[in-house]
Amino acid sequence: MSDEYLFVYGTLRQAFALPVHDVMMRHCQFLALGTLRGRLYQVDGYPGVVELPHCRGRVAGELYRIIDKKELFKLLDDYEQCSAKYPEPHEFIRKQADISTYDGAVCQAWVYFYNRAVSGLVRISSGDYVCHMRDLRKIRYNIAR
Repeated sequence: MSDEYLFVYGTLRQAFALPVHDVMMRHCQFLALGTLRGRLYQVDGYPGVVELPHCRGRVAGELYRIIDKKELFKLLDDYEQCSAKYPEPHEFIRKQADISTYDGAVCQAWVYFYNRAVSGLVRISSGDYVCHMRDLRKIRYNIAR
């Protein structure tokens, strides 16, 4: 049986230190930083990535090796509201995509893709949600002074 991988690009990244990340870490192991081809959008208080395999845009994130697939996806499908508990069409769908790591490796990993129209959403041109949120905090801080 070969390894399977998970790629996260938003609030599940380590920098956000959310409790769900700690639970996620019981079922997978961090491997590397990486990117996928696509465009990142600010949906609400979270991002959504739209897969565009032939575009030049890259979305930054973290690659994990899955230890317990059943438990991991039970947790994350509920977190992303794409489990059977939620009405369809789901806002996110889970599917595999090519992930490039910074050391040049490429692998297939599970990714939660945004599954709705992006018209009216703000595109995060950097492709990095952590940097985007840090920049927003700087702007808010500067305005408040």
